Amino acid sequence: MFLTLKADKDTYITNKFVNGKRVVSGNVGVAGSLDLFKLYGMTRVANEPQLELSRLLIHFDLDPLRSAISSGKIDVSDQSFKCFLSLKDAYGGQSTPSNFSINVFPLSASFDEGVGKDSSYYVDEDKANFLSSSKLSAWFEEGAALACFSTSPGDYITSSVELPDTKAFQTFKTGEENMLVDVTSIVSATISGDLPDSGFRISYGEFEESNLNSYFVKRFVSRHAYDESKHPKLIVKFDDSISDDNSNLFLDSNANLFLYNYSNGALKNLVSSSFEVSGSDCILLELQTQISGTGVYSLFFTGSQHSFGSNYSSGIYYAPVLLPLSDSNLAVKHRQSGNINFTPIWTSLDRALTYVTGSTITAYSPQRTSRRLDTRRYTITALGINSEYSQDKEVTIRVQIFDENSPIIIAKRLPIDLPGAVLRNTYYGIRDISTNEYAIPFDTETNSTRLSSDAAGMYFSFNTSALTPLRAYVIDIMTTVENSQQKYLSVGPAFKINTL
Repeated sequence: MFLTLKADKDTYITNKFVNGKRVVSGNVGVAGSLDLFKLYGMTRVANEPQLELSRLLIHFDLDPLRSAISSGKIDVSDQSFKCFLSLKDAYGGQSTPSNFSINVFPLSASFDEGVGKDSSYYVDEDKANFLSSSKLSAWFEEGAALACFSTSPGDYITSSVELPDTKAFQTFKTGEENMLVDVTSIVSATISGDLPDSGFRISYGEFEESNLNSYFVKRFVSRHAYDESKHPKLIVKFDDSISDDNSNLFLDSNANLFLYNYSNGALKNLVSSSFEVSGSDCILLELQTQISGTGVYSLFFTGSQHSFGSNYSSGIYYAPVLLPLSDSNLAVKHRQSGNINFTPIWTSLDRALTYVTGSTITAYSPQRTSRRLDTRRYTITALGINSEYSQDKEVTIRVQIFDENSPIIIAKRLPIDLPGAVLRNTYYGIRDISTNEYAIPFDTETNSTRLSSDAAGMYFSFNTSALTPLRAYVIDIMTTVENSQQKYLSVGPAFKINTL
């Protein structure tokens, strides 16, 4: 899952000198940029060098994340769960500092964005500003400068019950880089209630703010800028892929076989003796085949309810399967026919109740050849793409991968519906046609963009929250075989996001 959360307020506060006078009540809540700067000695009062600086404030709407968590789609305790604060650089030819760090801390209290936009003279007076966080509250220390424990009075939080250190940071070399900083621990603690949902305070690092140098100006795009694709984002990543080997089962290889139980079009848990079938080791899979001279031969595997992280998924069950050729009966069958057909039978653990007898599945001969796999001979097509999609919608796309060397795909007289090959480490990316940049990039670290598989082949789901309205996009696919990556561009027609 690749989910993008939007900022619902952002601004920056400053005590900059303008025309020889320090301005502390100016508000820039609707300005098009977030300007981070520090000036030392550029202004003198009574021949004393003065410090001028700014700090950024930003808050994101976490409700879509909370919804995904409450529905069991995301487990914040799982190692694949990651959150990144993304700010795009707004370089426009102005001077830019280099070799500096930026810190990110959770704010202790909420702030008002305000309606000011004068970022030259700061004459628009509103809250938040350098003195006050909101219309009702002043900062404990001017400039949101007082650090505190999560339950103590202060402006920004440096530690909490769950987090001994809340700081996230990024180092910038040229000063023209975008910001992409890992704030997973802060978001997780916010969701759990350990931290308040007040947003982030962004500033130069302790070294930069305390030394005698100037850093002017690191400028980021704000949520009020014209180009929505560059607005601040909170990027949520989570591995919710499912590797179902019903169409990709091989002898002598570990595999997972899945069962999906639907009731009135919705996934529901199986029921046995009025109790829901749930949790670990709750179901039995029998794989049954006919062996000449032996008759019906069965192998049994204990299955469990599938989970995303620690969250069990209603109506989805799986069983780990290994069909070893060291089994004498399977070896005989393999010598007779090569591939072996099995009938899957899902039952209660005591076999007293049969839930379903599935269609025949085939366990193919092991892929053992005298040549390495060739990753350049796939034909990949994304199926069922609409010309338009609405905002903040979940979309599922089928992907057909054809490999002319696959032992699974056999040429037959058309028409025929081929399930396609299944490649475990296959990823999708969604690319903006006009800029050629990825709105949803390939993610091989947390696997948030890894394709899933089932008996019909491969598929993936994406949320259109990451895509900008009125922009056109295409889907790219990347396969990984033996650590070799191959990209397939524009595997389906272009589509756009409408404004409805």
